[in-house]
Amino acid sequence: MFGSDLWLFVVAGGPVILLLAIIYALFTRRRRSLARQRQGDRATERLYREQED
Repeated sequence: MFGSDLWLFVVAGGPVILLLAIIYALFTRRRRSLARQRQGDRATERLYREQED
């Protein structure tokens, strides 16, 4: 009986643990402010212009 319980735990528990990890990552990620987004966009544009030259 122990083998069946272990199999159920692995098969059902794996996706649950993965789902919890994804939910945790989504809730704890930092969002960039509008000023930071603009700063990053300007830096990206500057890099593209430097590569074209």
